[in-house]
Amino acid sequence: MKISSAGQIAPGLSPRGSARQRSLTSLIVRAYASELISPRAPKPLLLMERIGVFPASGEIRCRARDGATLLAGIKQRYAAEALDIDERNGLSLVFADWRFSLRLCAGGSEAWLNVQSRGDIALMHSKTQELLMQIAPQAEPAQ
Repeated sequence: MKISSAGQIAPGLSPRGSARQRSLTSLIVRAYASELISPRAPKPLLLMERIGVFPASGEIRCRARDGATLLAGIKQRYAAEALDIDERNGLSLVFADWRFSLRLCAGGSEAWLNVQSRGDIALMHSKTQELLMQIAPQAEPAQ
C-alpha cells in the first residue's frame, strides 16, 4: 500500500484491497462474522443459495500409505468420465453433475478429499462414499 508523505493513502487504493472485498471468500467471512455478532439475524440469502447450489462434503482427511499411487489409481478410475482434469494441486476432476478434489499433504502421507455436486445432496453423499471406498484400500481414516 502506498502512503504519501502527508500520511494519506494513494488515490485508487483501499487499505483493505478492493479485489479482496469482492471475493467470495470475503463475502463468506463477512456473512459468518455477522452471524457471530448478531446470531438472531437470518443468514444471508446469497450464502444460503450458494450452499444449496453446490452442496459439499467438506474436506475429509485420510492417511495415505503412498500418495502418488493413490492419485494415480483414482485418476485411472475416473478420468475417462471427467469433463476436466487438473493436476496442479493434487487431482481435481469435474463431471457433468459433480466434481471432486483429492490433495496430498505432509509429504504424501495424508490425503484431503472434497466432493461437490450441482444442487444434489444425495449425489454428493453417494459420490463421497464411492470415492472413500476407492481410497480405502490405499488410505486409512486419519485420527
